[in-house]
Amino acid sequence: MSIPSIRRGCKNFSAENNALAIAAKAKADFEAELLKVERVTGPVVFWNSKLSHSGLISYKSFENANRRLHASSLANLLNAQVFDNYILHTLIAEFKACLNDEKRSHVNDEACELLDKWEYEQFLKHTHQARCLNPAQSRKIASLSKKLAYYTQTRQFSSKKSGKYNMRVAFLTLTAPDTADPKAINAAFNHFLDYIQRTANCVYVWKKELGEKSGNLHYHLIINNFIPYYIISWKWKRLLLAQNVTWPSNADGADSNSHSRIELPRNRKQTAHYIAKYMSKAYALPGEFGYISGHSSILDNLKEFVLIEGDIPSNEIDYLNSHYKVIRKDYVSIICVDLLTIIKNCPYIGALFEDQYLSFSSTITLPQKFHYI
Repeated sequence: MSIPSIRRGCKNFSAENNALAIAAKAKADFEAELLKVERVTGPVVFWNSKLSHSGLISYKSFENANRRLHASSLANLLNAQVFDNYILHTLIAEFKACLNDEKRSHVNDEACELLDKWEYEQFLKHTHQARCLNPAQSRKIASLSKKLAYYTQTRQFSSKKSGKYNMRVAFLTLTAPDTADPKAINAAFNHFLDYIQRTANCVYVWKKELGEKSGNLHYHLIINNFIPYYIISWKWKRLLLAQNVTWPSNADGADSNSHSRIELPRNRKQTAHYIAKYMSKAYALPGEFGYISGHSSILDNLKEFVLIEGDIPSNEIDYLNSHYKVIRKDYVSIICVDLLTIIKNCPYIGALFEDQYLSFSSTITLPQKFHYI
C-alpha cells in the first residue's frame, strides 16, 4: 500500500472518530437540555408503541423540547463531516463545470482514484451520474415487502398438473437482453406494472439491479395475486417488442424465451429468505437506469396503531419482555413477536392488533382473477 493511500485511510479514520465524538457530545447535550426542561414543565419524554408486523415497537417521543435525536443523527453527522472534504467538493464543482464528455470522464477517473468508496458514491450521486439506494431506503423496501407478505390473506389456486396450491405472495423476476436500451426496458416495465395492477389486482413491491455476472438489467417483484407464468411471459415480451427490443436466437433459430421467472414460497421462511437476498441490498446504479425501487401506493395507506405511554397494561408489557426476544437501542426497543399469537396472554394488545390485521388484510387482498394454470 502506498504512503498517500495510508495517509488518506488514516485521515478518513480520524474524521470518522471525530464525527462519533461530535455525535456523542450532541446526545449528551440534548439529554442535559431535557433535564432542564423537565424541571420546569414536568416529564417531556414518553414511550409510544406501534403495533407492527415485526412485533411491538416502542420509541421515545419528546414533547416541549426544542429538538429531537433520531436514528439517522449519527449518519447525518458523519455525512456532514465527509462533505467538509475539500477534495470532494472540488471534484463535484469541476465535473459540473465541464462542457464535454471527455473532460467529465477525466474528472470521474480522478474522483475514482482519490476518493474512498462511500465518497465516490456521493460524487456520483451529486453529479447525477448514479442513483443511490442507501441502507435506510433499503430497509424501507424490505419492510414494505414483509408487510405485504404478512397482511395478504392466504388464497388457493389450482394447477392442472400439480393440483391445488395455497399462496400469499409470489416472487417474480423479469430480465431483458443486454443489447436493450435501459430507457426502453424501463418504459416496458412501467406498462407491465400498470397491467398487473389493472388485470390481476396485484399489490406489489419492486426493485431493479444489474446482474453480477451478466451485467443485465433485471427486476425483482413481490406480488400478492397469482398470475400464470405463460401470461407473464407473453405480456412482458410483447411490451418489450413494442419498445423495439429483440432477443438473440437460440440453437434452433428461434427467439430465446428466458426472460421471466415466477416462484411461489411454500412457507414464511422462504419468503424471508427471498426478501433478505433480493430486496435488502443497498447499492447504486447509473443514473440512466432510473429509479431503483418502488411499490404500490396502497401500501402507504397502511398506518399502524400507535399507543401512547400508559395505554398498554403493565402486566402485558412485562409478559412480552419476559417471554420474547427484545432488541434495545438508545431510543427504540422492539419486542420480536407475532402479535396475532398473544391474544390469550395479552388480550388488550392482541385484540387491537387483530382489528388492525383484519383492516389491512381486507385493504390489500383484492379479488383474485386467475385460478388455474
